[in-house]
Amino acid sequence: MLGERERQVLEIIGRTLLVRKDDLKSALRNQGFDDGISVANRLSEMGYLKFIEAVGSPCYTITQEGLRALKGD
Repeated sequence: MLGERERQVLEIIGRTLLVRKDDLKSALRNQGFDDGISVANRLSEMGYLKFIEAVGSPCYTITQEGLRALKGD
Protein backbone atom coordinates (compact mmCIF):
# COMPACT_ATOMS: atom_id res chain seq x y z
CA MET A 1 0.00 0.00 0.00
CA LEU A 2 1.28 3.44 -0.92
CA GLY A 3 1.62 6.27 1.54
CA GLU A 4 0.12 9.68 0.79
CA ARG A 5 3.42 11.22 -0.34
CA GLU A 6 4.31 8.23 -2.51
CA ARG A 7 0.91 8.37 -4.16
CA GLN A 8 1.28 12.11 -4.86
CA VAL A 9 4.65 11.54 -6.56
CA LEU A 10 3.23 8.71 -8.69
CA GLU A 11 0.24 10.87 -9.66
CA ILE A 12 2.51 13.75 -10.76
CA ILE A 13 4.66 11.49 -12.90
CA GLY A 14 1.69 9.39 -14.07
CA ARG A 15 0.06 12.43 -15.69
CA THR A 16 2.82 12.77 -18.29
CA LEU A 17 4.62 9.40 -17.91
CA LEU A 18 8.00 11.16 -18.10
CA VAL A 19 9.10 14.19 -16.08
CA ARG A 20 12.43 15.97 -15.80
CA LYS A 21 13.96 15.81 -12.33
CA ASP A 22 13.96 19.62 -11.98
CA ASP A 23 10.29 19.82 -13.01
CA LEU A 24 9.43 17.13 -10.48
CA LYS A 25 11.29 19.01 -7.73
CA SER A 26 9.35 22.16 -8.59
CA ALA A 27 5.98 20.38 -8.66
CA LEU A 28 6.71 18.70 -5.34
CA ARG A 29 7.77 21.98 -3.73
CA ASN A 30 4.45 23.49 -4.85
CA GLN A 31 2.67 20.66 -3.01
CA GLY A 32 4.60 21.22 0.20
CA PHE A 33 7.25 18.50 -0.07
CA ASP A 34 10.52 19.20 1.71
CA ASP A 35 12.40 16.44 -0.08
CA GLY A 36 10.26 14.72 -2.68
CA ILE A 37 13.24 13.34 -4.56
CA SER A 38 13.92 10.94 -1.69
CA VAL A 39 10.33 9.70 -2.10
CA ALA A 40 10.91 9.29 -5.85
CA ASN A 41 14.12 7.38 -5.17
CA ARG A 42 12.27 5.08 -2.75
CA LEU A 43 9.61 4.47 -5.44
CA SER A 44 12.43 3.63 -7.87
CA GLU A 45 13.75 1.04 -5.43
CA MET A 46 10.23 -0.42 -5.22
CA GLY A 47 10.12 -0.71 -9.04
CA TYR A 48 7.38 1.90 -9.53
CA LEU A 49 9.62 4.54 -11.14
CA LYS A 50 12.73 4.41 -13.28
CA PHE A 51 15.43 7.09 -13.36
CA ILE A 52 16.71 7.70 -16.89
CA GLU A 53 18.72 10.21 -18.92
CA ALA A 54 16.56 11.56 -21.75
CA VAL A 55 18.29 13.91 -24.18
CA GLY A 56 20.87 14.79 -21.56
CA SER A 57 18.31 15.58 -18.85
CA PRO A 58 17.82 13.42 -15.77
CA CYS A 59 14.20 12.21 -15.75
CA TYR A 60 11.82 9.92 -13.94
CA THR A 61 9.36 7.70 -15.76
CA ILE A 62 6.60 5.58 -14.29
CA THR A 63 6.77 1.83 -14.87
CA GLN A 64 3.90 -0.53 -15.67
CA GLU A 65 4.08 -1.70 -12.08
CA GLY A 66 3.80 1.92 -10.92
CA LEU A 67 0.73 2.49 -13.10
CA ARG A 68 -0.89 -0.65 -11.70
CA ALA A 69 -0.14 0.47 -8.13
CA LEU A 70 -1.62 3.88 -8.86
CA LYS A 71 -4.82 2.40 -10.31
CA GLY A 72 -5.14 -0.33 -7.69
CA ASP A 73 -4.61 1.83 -4.62
